[in-house]
This record gives sequence, structure tokens and C-alpha cells, in this order.
Amino acid sequence: MNEQVKEAKADPKKREIFIRQNEQTILKITSKACGKYITGSDDEWSVALLAFNRAIDTYSEERGEFMPYAAVVIKRALIDFHRNEMRHSAEIPVSNEMLSGEGDHEEGSEVFTAVSRNSLQAQNTLENAATIRDEILEVDERLKKYGFSFKDLRDNSPKAGKTKTACAKAVTYIMDDEEMLKDLLTTGRLPGVRIKKEAGVSLKVLDRYRRYIIMAVVILNGDYPRLADYLQYIRHSGKEGSG
Repeated sequence: MNEQVKEAKADPKKREIFIRQNEQTILKITSKACGKYITGSDDEWSVALLAFNRAIDTYSEERGEFMPYAAVVIKRALIDFHRNEMRHSAEIPVSNEMLSGEGDHEEGSEVFTAVSRNSLQAQNTLENAATIRDEILEVDERLKKYGFSFKDLRDNSPKAGKTKTACAKAVTYIMDDEEMLKDLLTTGRLPGVRIKKEAGVSLKVLDRYRRYIIMAVVILNGDYPRLADYLQYIRHSGKEGSG
């Protein structure tokens, strides 16, 4: 498919054929993102087609496989469309599909579930929901570079207080070490032996919750204020645990 995208980018006729061949996939992505069945007569279909075209134009192999990339572009376009359409509405007609930005997340990670629920209750506005979706989509793309995604955190998030404190200590230690932070964000590798020795976190915890710790570092080090709000306990617990 990646080769077909290259051909479609260079040849308008091949582009038209490529789009036609993938219409059902585009409709499926659009329907999942909107949380309802979409047909060719809906405005969302036009938005999705334009976004798919844009995905062809902006795609490069460094972005991974084409279709997951195109899905992200389509979903972001739909988010912007619904944001503009319902900017002044007090209702939020969005499903879990739209909030997650990916149909197979369902309840997904603890972070996704808690942030979506709490933020929507606190601020019942489409603007806020769209901000959460944007952040989740962006973080999810970054996590995929490390070999996992939000949905993989379903069974890899600490629940017990003691374990959460241990993870917080690890995250805080990494965040406070500029060299280690840079290396982790570049490679996705967790220096377990060093963290165990210097922060006192067991290798068992570091191995079991490696993905959660990386996810927390990515969020807290980036520009993701909604998701970071949910993880603020880490700074408090991490400092307290290291004292």
C-alpha cells in the first residue's frame, strides 16, 4: 500500500483509483470516529475524503504504515469539523470512539478513561473534549514509536497505592535527570538497573510497568495539559517517596 501511495501522490489518475479502492475503509474510519454510521451523503464524508487526500500528500515512510497515518489525519479533520460546527453547543454528542480517536481503544487505559470522564463532567463543552482527543491522538502516535499504544496500558497501569508511588518515584527520577530523560525519549529504553540503584525502585516494578512509566514521562514532558492534570499526583508522590 505504501508504494501505491507514492504512485497516487505523483499521478492524479492513480490517486483517483486508489481513493476509490479504499472508500469503504475511509467510511469505516469516519463512522468509528463519529460514533455513528456515515454515508456518502453526509458532510463528514466530504471532510474525510479531503483529509485522506491530504494524507496522501503529506505521507512519508518515516510515518509508518500509510493507513494508520491516514486514519489519524481523518480523525483530526473530523474533530476540527465538529468543533467548528458545534462550538456554541452545550451538548457533547461524542462517543468513546471519538474521544479515543481510535475505535479499538474502547475503555483503553486508565489515563484515557479517567481524563475523558472527569474532564467532560467538569466542563461540558465540545472544545474541552476536542482538546482531550487531540492530546490522546498525539501521545498515542509518540507511544507507537516505542512499540506500544494507549490500549496496551489496559493491563499495565498501577492500581495499588504502593505500586503507584514506586512508579511515581521512577518517573520523577527520570524527569529530574536531563541526560536520562533525553535518552528515554529518543530510544524508549528504561535504564532499570540505574533507577533501581539510585531511586530504590525494584526491577520487578520497572519491568512490569515500563510502558506506564514511559507514557507518564512523555505526557509530563510534553504540552499535554489535560492528560498532565491527571498525572500530577506523580510529582507529589515521587518527591514524597524519595524523601
